[in-house]
Amino acid sequence: MENVKRQGEQEIKIKINKESARIFETPGISERPEESVAPAFVAGKTQKERKFFNPGKLAAFFFYALVFLMPIFAVPLVVAPLASGKAILLFGGILLTAFFWILSAIVKGSVKVPKSALLISCLAVVLVWLASALFSGNAGLSLAGKLYDLDTFSMFFAASLALFFGSMFFQSEKRAFGFYLLLFFSAFIAFAFQFFHLIFGINIIPFNIFPYNTSNLIGGWNDFSIFFGFIGLSSLAFLEMAKFGKSMKFFLYAILLMSFLAMISANFFSNWVVFGTFSLLIFILALFKNYFSDKEKSFKIKSFLRTSLFAIIIVIFFTLFRGTAGNINNILKTSSTEVRPSWSATLDIAQKSLKNNAILGTGPNTFVYDWLKFKPAEVNNTIFWNARFSSGFGYLPSMLATTGILGIAAIIFFLIIFLNYGRKAVFYKKDLPAGQAGNTRLPASPELQRGETDGQALAAASFLGAAYLWTFIVLYSPGLFIFTMAFIATGVFLASLANAGKIGLAEMSLSSKTKSGMIFTIVAIILLLGIVSSAYLYTRKFLALNNYSQALSLFEKSGDIDKTGQKLIKAAGLDKQDEYYRALAELGLVSLNQIVTSKDIPADKAIALFKDNFSATVAYAREAARINPADPVNWMQLGRVYESVVALKVEKADEAALNSYAEAFRVSPLDPSPFIASARVAMQINKIGDPRKYLQSALVIKPDFTDALFMLSQIEAQAG
Repeated sequence: MENVKRQGEQEIKIKINKESARIFETPGISERPEESVAPAFVAGKTQKERKFFNPGKLAAFFFYALVFLMPIFAVPLVVAPLASGKAILLFGGILLTAFFWILSAIVKGSVKVPKSALLISCLAVVLVWLASALFSGNAGLSLAGKLYDLDTFSMFFAASLALFFGSMFFQSEKRAFGFYLLLFFSAFIAFAFQFFHLIFGINIIPFNIFPYNTSNLIGGWNDFSIFFGFIGLSSLAFLEMAKFGKSMKFFLYAILLMSFLAMISANFFSNWVVFGTFSLLIFILALFKNYFSDKEKSFKIKSFLRTSLFAIIIVIFFTLFRGTAGNINNILKTSSTEVRPSWSATLDIAQKSLKNNAILGTGPNTFVYDWLKFKPAEVNNTIFWNARFSSGFGYLPSMLATTGILGIAAIIFFLIIFLNYGRKAVFYKKDLPAGQAGNTRLPASPELQRGETDGQALAAASFLGAAYLWTFIVLYSPGLFIFTMAFIATGVFLASLANAGKIGLAEMSLSSKTKSGMIFTIVAIILLLGIVSSAYLYTRKFLALNNYSQALSLFEKSGDIDKTGQKLIKAAGLDKQDEYYRALAELGLVSLNQIVTSKDIPADKAIALFKDNFSATVAYAREAARINPADPVNWMQLGRVYESVVALKVEKADEAALNSYAEAFRVSPLDPSPFIASARVAMQINKIGDPRKYLQSALVIKPDFTDALFMLSQIEAQAG
């Protein structure tokens, strides 16, 4: 018996050592290099050369780099340096990962993916987003938009790919723990930067893109709090559920303390509430885990004195005594106020938007135009009457307006499946290796017991962390990084379930010997071409944004119209965005003003120069309105261009200006600004009655509009 027992334990240890040796091994790629490459690719190559180029490992490397760099990456641009930086990193990292992963699948001849309803539901959401974008009426805006637009199909697709690759690359406990270690170290860098920036006023990153105390590497100040809440929650889950050595526990306690300091400095009330709720869940899970592992099956006082209990006490303190945290914010000068539409206003806008677009909504990336068209009239009585909100109370309820009933149903179905999978994580029980199930004579070795504990901690921590981030997507409108991290964390959670055997793996053959294999191979090649095309597209978008940013900076510093115009023309040529053409039209107005006021240019030459510049300026403004006719700013800009020559008696300029302002009012019927602009035009052509009508219409929309009252008083004074 004793020999049988020792032999059984040795076999178990051998299996465990083989499994632990697979850290950073690419899923679906064989351990032996000669088996992982098709014969057509290995002819004439040495084993060292084959090891050097391993597309599967390259795919994993780029995805790990994406995870590590996302929290701390920024680019030195004038326009959205954090959002644009993280967007180009996300697209670049995902495209490189996808390219080498598909290449590795072609080389090997097969690929294994998790058989998960969660992945299928995510694919369904992507297809709904694609259909909504194509039928939105402005496909360019909904499919890609500007580089850093969050609510586009391409951004959602990239985040979904991040979920898929997260489920592929972390299908072992060590690789999954490596994911969290990468995040912890990245969070430490972000915290160190904020500490020196906040306390000492030092910017470790030498770019002039962090002008305020609340400027940080994560994104918005509330996003900073949410991210460190996620980091703190993950460390708390590992402390309560996993068995680590003293050094690792000390590291996790340091991460938890760092997270609390970051959350205190931000003092985001909603984050305190959500973090406290999830800390309570961890406390309950740890308590019952201790109860069932106890032979006496009893709750002891010692079992209540847990780290999660102290975390809950800290949360309760800063929730009930908000003034204390407020005083800390005043000392650090980190007080901030964020305004967003209410829950009722968001649902009201969604309801009105669905009247004409019930199935697929108005299209991704269009909530701001739904807001301008359907916002509550009461908003005009506040200081936020001209605010533009790109999302409503939360990201999820905003989807009801932009992607319709089909979109909201798809995402809710996705979340229901996710929560159902969470049940598997909470009631986790790792299966014994093959041949050991039902063997009551041989007790599980310490290594197996440790593996089961770590697997349970990993599954529970991954689920709670992903659920924590999805809570903010439902109840809040986070930035690009938090949005993407919710998908990646969900992928890691799915990988932990695959590692535990809770979900199976499906193998797809890419062998040319079968019809299905040929089809999969052709699809893979098409996808590779699509990846290369997408990389080209987003490279152009980034270069366009870079030129636009340089143009703004150049004009601010030197006022050089010619060089600024060249940069803007490059930007518009690389990526046709209404913002770039609108900037060209604005620059044209400055140029026209200089020509009119200049005394150094001969009259005949000035007239010719004025005509050329005016024609170009009109063309730029018209192009902006053509690219995005739903934005009233474009129509207001076109009206301003025509209004600038009304006093010069240019034929039909007044009519064109009034038509443009009327179009701006059509797409934004609760904005009094088009009536003010129309009144200015009417005053220039000496139509005394019309200005009054325009101004009175503006006052109906906003009775306390100072500009309208002032202009009306001028008209009355002139009339005696």
